[in-house]
Amino acid sequence: MAPEAALLGHWTGREELFPTAWTTGGYADGALTIEPGPGGLILDYSETQDRGTLTAHAVLVGSGFWWFDSYGFVPHAPGTAGWEGHTLVLDRRSPRGRTVMRLRPEGTMLVVELDTAAPADAALAPVMRARYSRVAG
Repeated sequence: MAPEAALLGHWTGREELFPTAWTTGGYADGALTIEPGPGGLILDYSETQDRGTLTAHAVLVGSGFWWFDSYGFVPHAPGTAGWEGHTLVLDRRSPRGRTVMRLRPEGTMLVVELDTAAPADAALAPVMRARYSRVAG
């Protein structure tokens, strides 16, 4: 089985959010849908917390990916997408900094880690940690 097959489906879970220069810490409810796309994967994401909802759409094709979210920042260039064992690593840079998202199946769960650095060459720091359960259907 190709490693991406284990990521496919609709997932929900509780997220731990860490304080950053742009947000405060706390918890959120997350939902993630990963489907096959033309030449790669399509990822749809939402995060709901007391401060509102963030929605995002990502398109992964080959070793590149594009991320669009309700914060409204338009990607300047594609990020990189690659596999480290069974972990999908999405790494993107912009004038605002760098974000690295890791998605890996762990038993029946999907583990997602999101880190950021500002500026892009600074050390990465955690933004979000989550364990999602697959939703049947």
